[in-house]
Amino acid sequence: MLVLLEFSKSHSINKAINYKYFHSFIPMFFGNNDKDDKKSDDKNFVKYKFKSLLVYSSDEWMANAAKKYRTVFDRAETTYLRAEFSFYNKLFDEEDWKCKITLKAFDITNNKREELCSLDKEVEVSKLENIVYVRDGWGNQDAGKFWIKGNYTWEAYIDDVFVEAKLFYVNDVGQVSTEKNPYFSVEYIKLYNGDAEGWRQAANDRKYFSQISKKETKYLWAEIKLTNKTKKDWNYELFLNYYDDAGQHKAVTSRIGKIEANKFDWSYTFDIGWGTDDGGSWKDDRYTIELVFMDTLVAAAAFNCGDVFVEGELELFNGTLVPGIAKAAIENETATVLDDKSLDELLAELDKLIGLQHVKKHIRDQITLINFNKLRKEQGVEDNSSISLHSVAIGNPGTGKTTVMRLLGKIYHKLGLLSKGHVLEVDRVDLVGEYIGQTAPKTQKQIDEARGGILFIDEAYSLARTNEDSRDYGKEVIEILLKEMSDGPGDIAIFVAGYPKEMYAFIESNPGLKSRFSQYFTFDDYLPEELYDIALSIAEKLKLHIDEEAKKTLKLELTDAFRNRDKNFGNARFAEGVINKAKMLMALRLMNAPDQKSLSKAQLSTIAKEDIVKVFEDRKRTSLKLEINEAELSEALSELHEMIGLQTVKTEIDELVHLIRYYNDIGKDVLNKFSLHTIFTGNPGTGKTTVARILGKIYKALGILERGHTVETDREGLVAGFVGQTAIKTAAKIDEAMGGVLFIDEAYALTDGRGAQHDFGSEAVSTILKRMEDNRGKFLLIVAGYPENMNDFLSMNPGLNSRFDKKMHFEDYTPDEMMQIAETILKKDDLQLTPDAKLHLNTYFTDLYKHRDKFFGNARTVRQTIGEATKNQNLRMAKIPAAQRTSQDINTIIIEDVAEFVYQPNALRKTVGFRLGGNS
Repeated sequence: MLVLLEFSKSHSINKAINYKYFHSFIPMFFGNNDKDDKKSDDKNFVKYKFKSLLVYSSDEWMANAAKKYRTVFDRAETTYLRAEFSFYNKLFDEEDWKCKITLKAFDITNNKREELCSLDKEVEVSKLENIVYVRDGWGNQDAGKFWIKGNYTWEAYIDDVFVEAKLFYVNDVGQVSTEKNPYFSVEYIKLYNGDAEGWRQAANDRKYFSQISKKETKYLWAEIKLTNKTKKDWNYELFLNYYDDAGQHKAVTSRIGKIEANKFDWSYTFDIGWGTDDGGSWKDDRYTIELVFMDTLVAAAAFNCGDVFVEGELELFNGTLVPGIAKAAIENETATVLDDKSLDELLAELDKLIGLQHVKKHIRDQITLINFNKLRKEQGVEDNSSISLHSVAIGNPGTGKTTVMRLLGKIYHKLGLLSKGHVLEVDRVDLVGEYIGQTAPKTQKQIDEARGGILFIDEAYSLARTNEDSRDYGKEVIEILLKEMSDGPGDIAIFVAGYPKEMYAFIESNPGLKSRFSQYFTFDDYLPEELYDIALSIAEKLKLHIDEEAKKTLKLELTDAFRNRDKNFGNARFAEGVINKAKMLMALRLMNAPDQKSLSKAQLSTIAKEDIVKVFEDRKRTSLKLEINEAELSEALSELHEMIGLQTVKTEIDELVHLIRYYNDIGKDVLNKFSLHTIFTGNPGTGKTTVARILGKIYKALGILERGHTVETDREGLVAGFVGQTAIKTAAKIDEAMGGVLFIDEAYALTDGRGAQHDFGSEAVSTILKRMEDNRGKFLLIVAGYPENMNDFLSMNPGLNSRFDKKMHFEDYTPDEMMQIAETILKKDDLQLTPDAKLHLNTYFTDLYKHRDKFFGNARTVRQTIGEATKNQNLRMAKIPAAQRTSQDINTIIIEDVAEFVYQPNALRKTVGFRLGGNS
């Protein structure tokens, strides 16, 4: 197989600049290519032949004992960088031999050559080994601390003889995930056929295919267009994987290069080909093409292979989607056979719905107007006016919008206004594309699927987000809808639905919307008596009976719930939830009865008053009032004050304790005076997590929290990869923290993906905000992170700022405080520093402090430094015969053990690197 690569770039305004990269490859062989007539005792005989030198970061093993090899990494993800050196054993099956393998890493940024590490390993090569592998690595366990932006090389030596070098690169743009790619967006992947120089085809001459021919396809070329999202320069390494329908790996190609700085919003087109001169590489099947960057699937598309070419463009999807499922679901929905009820039967079904008087009247008035227009035409009156079916449905959740829409589609069908009468329910996710050029075809596809029926767009106001940038593709959806309503082929009713306030703002956001939507269906909140009737109706469907006392309690509680409702009140859903929970409580009550077998059918179906009372118990539960546990409080405060530094934080917490004591003394409700929720800002290693744990203990001792435990999490622990799952995952984590502390580290990461189609971080924030209010006083939320990042995080959502009334800033540790931390760690291991070793470390910490940035590790750096110094001391002791070691020597760290810690003024790297443990 031959892999061909070509690259072109063009500015976003189509000022084309084309150029080619030509790569040369010079293999390095050692020894000669003679047969096995060379003997191992020949001084000129070289016992090995180079196979490969590869770079990787993840320690995960893949199939065939391989690693995730690549040459481009990002600082934010990089801990250790590893090298895998392999060579052929030319004495295979003849004799064993030994050698010394050395792997060296160099920083070659800006033409310098700074050695970072030199790792030696004595290797015994067995005659049974055909290929010998040596793996080692260097770095730091904290990402971003050792490997910084730059160009690097691993070099391999055998017995001090240079064998090979491998270039690799570290960027400083940001970590890539399936939800966030700070480097680029993928605009499209297109496939075309060609020969070995297919990239030479002019763009206008290319034919793009959704199906390729198994006989005629020689080289399958992928044209990939990316748009740069950063002003920084960065290196790229793109992998293009092909898989058949069974998931078998067909092929992989790659492309490596560099994007220059200040090319923000420029578009780049890559042409990558794979195939043979003879063709025949592809068979009848469905294939998937996946684009991988930084070990992350950033885009994919599916195509077919058959007897003939079929022109068409591929639909992109990302790693969280499965091609075909959404389409199949739509086809299944639209293929549902509509029941054959008459118009009168459908209207009777509408009348049976509880409440909704305004909606029912609106529909009947509409039918009357339609019949009136028909009568006029029958009498010969020329009237070219027509009734617009495009409408706005306004109402809170659970007010029956979806139920009415399904009936309305059938009614319009019976009236001859729609050819099918089905309802296709969509929201922003179903309409808005993730990349430029995706939104229009995606929206048009939904319109075409809904034609003949109703396109019901729930929460339509989300298409016109305020304070968004010009690249919000929701606005494109609105333009397409307006065009469809103005001059489309018709046979469709477009309904937009959502909360009243938001929908009125949505309609006012675009003059075209106001003129196209002339009909408004207002779904009012159900009145208490209607909620009561709905609850009884649901109980009847579940074959449940509610006794008279329980009915009285139910009516009172529903009235109280109605009076205290907000815009998130669930209406019919709320009533359904009450009955379902009452059924569960009834079951628990009856199953605890002493003689379950004697229970009658009536008893097994009757909801009692006590069941209804327990349903609403949580809503009326008074806040927990516990006495102050002085012993626990004293212990927690002592733990706080034993921490080194943090004087401002300690003072704030002491004042907080005094204030809570005061409120308790005068009988005021502490939770109504201020919120528990707190913001921690500060660089890594400043003690934020430790203080969060202590604060939980303090609040427990004060009787504010029931349990006082701490649940630590970050974005990964809250955000899921699929629509709807994030709220569940976040709620579960909050439930776990109930009665204690939920500590969210690097909380700003939840809003890093704002504006993206699948902005699941925002879903997590919305869930957190609601639970902060609903569960006020039942848990303490602490969000933590870098100061500037946390300011951005809070500014992205006004609701966030208002929920936090306390903010604590954790200052960086001073050199003196770092020395105190170091000596505390050493004391726990019965170690002490000699005066010159202490002076040396103090100088080192002072230099680190003076040149610190946001990656400054504070106490973490101290712990790593002391850990390495302790290891050096242990190794030094191990070399001294046991009889010569004194107890003082064993417990003392001298200058030799810390000599390696010297700050380099010209280096950007702010932390020490360590050899990777193990052989992975």
